[in-house]
Amino acid sequence: MSLRLERIEVFLFAYACLILCAVVAFSTLSISTVDIYLAAFTIGYFVLVLATAPHYPVETKRERIIGAMLIIVFSEILIVHVVALLR
Repeated sequence: MSLRLERIEVFLFAYACLILCAVVAFSTLSISTVDIYLAAFTIGYFVLVLATAPHYPVETKRERIIGAMLIIVFSEILIVHVVALLR
């Protein structure tokens, strides 16, 4: 019996573990702002997408769409914090 995982299964398992560890760590540190969680999940997403290569054409299109949405939200949060610092 072989326990060979597909690339998407490895990605999903690793991302689930990353999210669990981040939530436990942030809860332990009493961090309750959503933007910190979103930033950690976004960075983790991009790192894991790059780490679980090769990329197939259908998956690449889906990854680009999800990545673009995450970057837009991440950029908005970053801009809000930079503007708050400059005031």
